[in-house]
Order: sequence, then C-alpha cells, then structure tokens
Amino acid sequence: MGAGFTGLALTALLDQEGFFGSKASAATADINPMSPRIAHLPCRAKSCIFLFMYGGPSQMDLFDYKPELQKRHGQTANLEQRRRSIQAGKLLGSKRLFKQHGQSGQWCSDALPHLATQMDKLAVIKSLYSDSFAHGSAMLQMNSGRIIQGHPSIGSWLSYGLGSLSQNLPGYVVMLDPRGGPISGAANWSSGFMPASY
Repeated sequence: MGAGFTGLALTALLDQEGFFGSKASAATADINPMSPRIAHLPCRAKSCIFLFMYGGPSQMDLFDYKPELQKRHGQTANLEQRRRSIQAGKLLGSKRLFKQHGQSGQWCSDALPHLATQMDKLAVIKSLYSDSFAHGSAMLQMNSGRIIQGHPSIGSWLSYGLGSLSQNLPGYVVMLDPRGGPISGAANWSSGFMPASY
C-alpha cells in the first residue's frame, strides 16, 4: 500500500514537470489555474510586498512634505468638507520635522529616522488620488482600481496573470490586523468577477 501511494505521488510530481508529454501538462494547466505562467513582459522582480496600512500614519507626517501648508498652519481657508459643500476650516500642517535624504533628495520626516537613511532604495509615489472622499470606496479604489465592489483586487489580477511559483502555497496572501480590517471589508482583497481560486 505504501508503494502505491509513493507511485501516485511520483506520478503527480512527474506530471507537473511535463514528463508525460505536452498533453498531460496542458491538462494540468487547465485543471490548476494557479500553475505558473510566462510573464507578458520581461521582469526581474520575483515577488511584491504591498503594504496597505488601514489607519496607518498620514503621508503628510511621513514622506509628503508640504512647505506651503507648513507656512499657512493655523490659518482659515474655505475647504470642501463634502462634495459641493464648502465651509471655513483651519489648515493643519505636520508637527514633524522634514529633511531631504540621500542622493535622490527624497523628503522624510523625523518619525522614521532609520528608514530615512534608506530613502535612495525606496520608490515613493505621490501622484495617486481617489475619485471618492469616502474612506470605504477610496480603499476599494486603492486595492481594486474601482470605487464599487465586485472587481478583482490587485493580488487577484497578479495571481491570474502570473500564477503561483509554488503549488503548495498561495500566490496572494492577505494578513489582517486582529483588531479589525478596513471598513469596506473583504471586497478589498476579493477576486471579484474572476473565479474564486484567484
């Protein structure tokens, strides 16, 4: 009986490697949607760690230095609180001290003194914006590109396009804070209209 199970396991492993010919490996790719795929474009990256920190510190206190806002700290201005609802509000600058670091001259606050020494190794993107002022739909747009539920998340698209290098581990993992997740919930990491395997 033990030899039979060993032979069954060996057959499955050889089939994954394409030992039994192209028909068997093509059938395996149809059966397992997470089998590795060839990338559409050449790339050097083997993995991506995407940190979406719901409730994390504001970019205005970490990397996004706003000298004009700092100068106008405490002044009153007309601000759009809700769509088309403009009211007087107080401008608040950061209480952090900012400096430029490395050859790139990227800004970093004193909140991250150790990370500030590594600024030349980081890509800080400051051009993103949301189509919604509401946190729930803005988070959905950040994770899926749409402000409404039902669309695949970035991890689902990557799993769909590239598959997984390991057939024993998922290609896409979400780790939730035990205190609770984002207010828009599981739609932030769902497969949307794609099959559940993604």
